[in-house]
Amino acid sequence: MYTLIETDVIIFGGGGAGSRAAIEAYDHGAKVVMAVKGKVGHSGCTPWVGTNAAVGPWSNENDRPEYAMRDLLAHGGFLGNQELVKILANDSANRIFELQDWGVELARNQDGNIAINHAPGHTFARNLTLKPSNPNPQKDGYPPGIAVMDALRGQLKKRDIRIMEDVALVDLLKTDGRVVGATAIDCNTNKFIVFKAKSTVLATGTYSHVFSHTTVSLYETGDGQAAAFRAGAELIDMENTQYIPARTGMPPGTILVNADGDRFLERYGIDGCKRMAKEITVRAVGTEIREGRCTDRGTMFVNVVDPMKKDEWDPDYWDRLEKNGSLYPGYTDQGINTAADQFETGPLAHTTTGGLRINDRCEASIPGLYAAGAVAGGVYGHARPEGFTVMITLVLGCRAGRLAAEGARSIDEVSIDEASADASFNRARAVYDVMAKNGIDETRSKIQSTMHEYAWVIKDRSGLETGLRVMKEIVFANRPMTQDVTKIMPADGFKWARALETSNLLLTAEMMLTGALERKESRGAFFRADYPETDNDNWLKNIIYNQLHGKVRVSTAAVDLRYCGPDDDRAVSPQWPRIDGRTRAIPTLARVGPYN
Repeated sequence: MYTLIETDVIIFGGGGAGSRAAIEAYDHGAKVVMAVKGKVGHSGCTPWVGTNAAVGPWSNENDRPEYAMRDLLAHGGFLGNQELVKILANDSANRIFELQDWGVELARNQDGNIAINHAPGHTFARNLTLKPSNPNPQKDGYPPGIAVMDALRGQLKKRDIRIMEDVALVDLLKTDGRVVGATAIDCNTNKFIVFKAKSTVLATGTYSHVFSHTTVSLYETGDGQAAAFRAGAELIDMENTQYIPARTGMPPGTILVNADGDRFLERYGIDGCKRMAKEITVRAVGTEIREGRCTDRGTMFVNVVDPMKKDEWDPDYWDRLEKNGSLYPGYTDQGINTAADQFETGPLAHTTTGGLRINDRCEASIPGLYAAGAVAGGVYGHARPEGFTVMITLVLGCRAGRLAAEGARSIDEVSIDEASADASFNRARAVYDVMAKNGIDETRSKIQSTMHEYAWVIKDRSGLETGLRVMKEIVFANRPMTQDVTKIMPADGFKWARALETSNLLLTAEMMLTGALERKESRGAFFRADYPETDNDNWLKNIIYNQLHGKVRVSTAAVDLRYCGPDDDRAVSPQWPRIDGRTRAIPTLARVGPYN
């Protein structure tokens, strides 16, 4: 019925977090297998990132990791895991040094100094830009993200790591309360696979495709979150997603106007000439849409007010717009005539912030299970300032890989419960049966249109209740009846995986709606029209998700403000190592402590 593959560490995901975890687990003596739903380096968000934030010899002499930590926590509404954010702030420079060792270059000014950008939400200028060293890098992504993935893929090739592409996660398997591997589908051969492993690492990305208008790659469909939920793991912050205000971006010489031609940003205190944190602009755009000052497609307009500035536009940037109408891989539509003086734009869902609740060892609430990257929730709270996307994947991917290898080394042989493997196989076939009958693409479209109508940028109780009711109707219509499952295997492994993806989106959408109803405030990137203010008295807490008799259950947990909070400045602490005696603006940078 299935193919059995045994290893010490199985890693699901082939983006920055999964690749970095695989490298580290191998380097710590583990036999490693990577299972990637798409292709390594092409299926996650890492190839599409821009700048990267880290405190190091390149940054302001007064900058320190604790200031970066506070910036991250404050931007996310102080809902983040402060121990994880401390690790992130401390270790980001080491991951940059490591990328340099692996051939990645840093963009420099004409004087040869490292080019540093002061991005919104950062106390100091600490964002640097990576450059691919490969003269023929992959075309899928932006140069800084491509640089990271080129380096990681180069390191993977140097190691004896088995990489299985086009393999989709189905379920996690447990024996005596411990995760001992997982089931999956090989989409090319249409074979059902059982992975037997002492440690399992999830690095499967977001569930942002609960919306049709999104930035992320087509492979990010909540597979890891849904599998962990079904296995009984705790999830956190599933109610929230980040957005970007304009799928076309805002190039030099342009302004954003509503359908009435009004330069509305100024009414919200936003100076269009200055870069703002995206959450501020998103909220303004969302309010305009909610109040009807948009096109019948829910869009705004980008007006070209200074045609002379077009000479500053990146040709690759406009090539993407002319072909797909967007800069991002998760959204394609009719192309844009970039020669025109006006074109439509609108918000896109960016990265969801929810996922597995992990501790500072990247361990989930079930032994044997680890998570890193966007599948891990609760790391930085309800938003993050620009530049930490790749740092989160590299820092926590490295950490998860090392600790998963150590965990695998610390235990004896694990065993697979055959009944659990059989149940997973039957569930997967049953999901395909019902989805195929109801229409896989039609069901996915219903999920996405419901979420776009009732859970888009700015939400309220009435819309969320309606959306949750509709979502539960879709859940009921697509409940897998394993006792009625056919004996015929799905003929197409890719279509089978798409049915399972749609089922995962259905589950994660239900969790998002349930939690959004529960959180009665606005914070970070989470906006409710009926609760427009941040409520630290009642909602300085995370929402925790788990299952009770197969149903979504939510509870709350107070945030541990061990280092800093919204009303104090405890970020500067003797517990933090200082970075002293740094040499600046030189080609070879001094290291800051050990890699790990």
